[in-house]
Amino acid sequence: MKKLFSFLIVGLIALSFMACGETTSNLQTADDTTTELDTTSTQNPNTDVTTDSQTSTSINTEQHDPVTITYAAWNLGTVDSLNLERLMIEAFMEAYPWITVEIIERPKVTDPSGTSEIDQNWNEFLGARAAQGTLPDVYFTDSTEITIMNNWAKDVTEIAHNDPEFMNISEDIREAANYGGKLMALPYAVYYFGYYINKTIFDDNNADYPVFEDTFQEFISKISDVANQTVTNGTGTAGIVGINRMLEWYPAQLNNNLGWYTYDGVELNLDSEEFENTLNLYQTLMQDKTIIYDAMTPEEQLAAFGTPNTWESSQLAAYFEYTPIIGSMNNYDFEIDFIGTPGTESSHQIPVVLDLMCVSSTTQHLEEAYELAKWMSFGRDGYLKRIELSTNIEGIDPLNMTPLQPDEDLLDAFFEIYPTFTEFRKVVAYGDYIIEPNKYVPGYIKARWNEDFDAETTVGQIFDLVASGQMNYADVKTSWNDIANNALLLAREAVFDKLGVSEEE
Repeated sequence: MKKLFSFLIVGLIALSFMACGETTSNLQTADDTTTELDTTSTQNPNTDVTTDSQTSTSINTEQHDPVTITYAAWNLGTVDSLNLERLMIEAFMEAYPWITVEIIERPKVTDPSGTSEIDQNWNEFLGARAAQGTLPDVYFTDSTEITIMNNWAKDVTEIAHNDPEFMNISEDIREAANYGGKLMALPYAVYYFGYYINKTIFDDNNADYPVFEDTFQEFISKISDVANQTVTNGTGTAGIVGINRMLEWYPAQLNNNLGWYTYDGVELNLDSEEFENTLNLYQTLMQDKTIIYDAMTPEEQLAAFGTPNTWESSQLAAYFEYTPIIGSMNNYDFEIDFIGTPGTESSHQIPVVLDLMCVSSTTQHLEEAYELAKWMSFGRDGYLKRIELSTNIEGIDPLNMTPLQPDEDLLDAFFEIYPTFTEFRKVVAYGDYIIEPNKYVPGYIKARWNEDFDAETTVGQIFDLVASGQMNYADVKTSWNDIANNALLLAREAVFDKLGVSEEE
């Protein structure tokens, strides 16, 4: 301020100095703590990780009237629980003190048996709020198709595409819910599918453990080096648990143009050579009782391992799961890593689950709603706060969300929680994904499970019958593929028509 007054005085004495005085007065001094309102500019993602006291926001509280927005998510726990998401919301209100966030609790309803209470169906919950005109400003979605067809979601293209942090996310993740140029949901988190490896078993056998770079055949070979499933005295070592999802992720390892369940961005390819080869491989493995735990009968499993809990007893080499459970892996006394899914010489794509958030079509506070969604998901400042809270507050589970931005500082902070997971870091840094379509591809639920194949059988039942060998794949593959793709086509056309856009946009 002294500098400002000095130039004003100079200006009164000599008008020729006014331009110089104005220019100088616009420079921010070292002790000036006021920042300019800018919901799109953010901290440089390459700067050092900040502490809590250093965490900055991009909005100046003095330039805003108080605002209240609402939030709903399925991972909030109970009102009185110690929950990271609720702590994140409290921290958001501390960082943005003029914004009040009210959590909309999902109601309990009586279960079908009438004997207990369960959470209300998520979309029924949202539908009831929408009917009352009280749809949350920010909320989770398990189906963008439902939110679009019901006019529940706002197009956030402009605000998101002007945010450098959003644009720093991998394109296939950030634009998953973009329909004809309209972005109808934001990424909340990515979780990885793949194999947890008990490295201790391999070390004890002086064997090489599987790594991220292994092909599927190399993976199988390494498992064969340590698996011992033929003993009957309970001392055996199981090879692999979890090949039942192969028909969804393995075809994409044979052809880089295919995604989850052969989806190529427009249609499924259930009649393809890649799907047929995967089916044959799966059925062959399900006959191999030397390395595939799932191929054994329950009686054979108990005789070989003495327990149904082979992972917990350190008698399982490779365990297929996804990364939301990674925090529990710190509880075991054997060394563990996560390698994702092995690829082939042709392709290596990691299957992931993408959780999404919508901004309400009726929100009166778009900028604040976007800032909250960003803080809870992909924003750098919010993610650093997640790290801080999850590592410093007793009773909070270890963080299981990897950063959505490819930021080495954020990755370093996450992997300080999991220092032995060196292969998992390769998975996260890799960036070549196939995304589970459930939440963002219109018609996928019908095409995968619910559409009628005939008067008595759904396409989901056809999948089960074909996978188990009870139905001949060659007899049904063409009609199965056509029926599934018709379900996708009709749903996609309805969504694009609802949004008033064409697929070419």
